[in-house]
Amino acid sequence: MHESLRGIRVIAIEQAVAAPLCTRHLADLGADVIKIERPEGGDFSRSYDDFVKGESSHFVWLNRGKRSIVLDLKSDSGITILRRLLHTADVLVSNLAPGALERILPDEEMNGYPALVRCHISGYGTSGPYAHRKAFDLLVQGEAGVIAATGTPEQKARPGVSLADLAGGTYALAAINAALVERHRTGLGQRIDIAMFDVLLEWMSPLLLTTRYVGTTPPPAGRGHASITPYGPYASADGAEVQIAVQNDGQWQRLCTLVLDRCDLAHRTELLTNSGRLAHRAEVEQAVTDAIGSLPTTSLINRLETADVPYGALNSVSAVIDHPQASARSRWENAQTAGGDEILVVRSPFLLDPSAAACQRVPAIGEHTAEILAELNGTGNR
Repeated sequence: MHESLRGIRVIAIEQAVAAPLCTRHLADLGADVIKIERPEGGDFSRSYDDFVKGESSHFVWLNRGKRSIVLDLKSDSGITILRRLLHTADVLVSNLAPGALERILPDEEMNGYPALVRCHISGYGTSGPYAHRKAFDLLVQGEAGVIAATGTPEQKARPGVSLADLAGGTYALAAINAALVERHRTGLGQRIDIAMFDVLLEWMSPLLLTTRYVGTTPPPAGRGHASITPYGPYASADGAEVQIAVQNDGQWQRLCTLVLDRCDLAHRTELLTNSGRLAHRAEVEQAVTDAIGSLPTTSLINRLETADVPYGALNSVSAVIDHPQASARSRWENAQTAGGDEILVVRSPFLLDPSAAACQRVPAIGEHTAEILAELNGTGNR
């Protein structure tokens, strides 16, 4: 395990994906993460599915390496224990429904923890007309225009991963680490407000800026790119799809001359820049598709390598499990489910040194309740 956050205690009042992703990575970096769970079933992501040896794929992914304590935060006794935990904590992370945390711990009480870094992740933030709304990934993606920008003009699509949740959790992680650095200088914590809607607006910036200043919105590009062409998968003569990403004009020249055998395209003035190619997108895409469709996959890849034009495979999910790059970089490691089964999981991107690997355990509901209470009572070690 990485040890850069060793000695930092995080209290996580969390559900689902966004906050658990943030705190999972804080645990990866060495923090002691105490996950507070409801008496009635714990984090509801525990019951999303039973795909990993009878346990939820999302819960296994997002919660290994944490300690679980069951507290009834609707009871006086549960809130009393929470207050005691916060006196031992450095960071509080939450993503409860709007207003829920404030009902448990009003702002004036939270001000009594001046060194505590407090991070709340929500759908729309703590201000504005949507602040009261409960928000899940699908809903925020729709409001922020991500779904409208994904898929094809005929069929909009939600991305296959939960972008709003993942973006919110990742920005929260960065903000918390920055606040801990600031606290090292000043001794004071900060209140951090992460809105998934705000984060997706940041990621939507190229499309938003284009729409604002050009007056039209680029249509969804399917498997291509709204602002770059050629860019996407193309079928070779034997049916394999190879992705090609032309990022600059030099790559376009080399693609035409060394891969496609279309020197005429390379010399056409109106196609010398990406802006020009976008203006003639249909013609460019058809020419590239036709030329690549005449080449066997092996010959195509050899030409792309020689021309130094970026390319890659369009893999299935199952193919990624045994991807040679994942194997070379030791991206899989051992872990243990709450039921004690040995499993393989994707290693944290922070743990690049194989010697830092640790067999993390997914906590059972309330597995560490007695242990944590003993620490609070002075009979255990933090």
